[in-house]
Amino acid sequence: MKYIISRTFKFEAAHRLLKNYTGKCTSNHGHSWLIKLHLEGDNLDEKDMLIDFQELKILKTWIDENLDHASLLWEMDPMCQYIKESGQRIYVTKKNPTSEHIAEVVLHEAIRLFENSRIKVQCVEVNETCTTGAKIIS
Repeated sequence: MKYIISRTFKFEAAHRLLKNYTGKCTSNHGHSWLIKLHLEGDNLDEKDMLIDFQELKILKTWIDENLDHASLLWEMDPMCQYIKESGQRIYVTKKNPTSEHIAEVVLHEAIRLFENSRIKVQCVEVNETCTTGAKIIS
């Protein structure tokens, strides 16, 4: 048997896309982002849980400290310098801060936090609007 659990996290952030992009998302704009984390495993612990949902709050803490109410900007975006100098919150990405890349960033953090001999991060879904999003499968 395989068990799969999920938890959804919400945060607010702005971003803009500049790397090889020319559409309307080159303007800085904000979203109410949703992240859905899926963990899987074959065996339950002594409490008959894959993992206690309370233990997943550590990812919410990471999201709040790094992404919430920040500008998510590609490291080559000239706006990075202004945001840093003005003391505003910023999260700098190696790629365009698309839903796909934010899913990748969160996936790596979730793997660091939760993967062990019993638990695997199955996937991370990121929605930047109620109708658009991306999923990355581990």
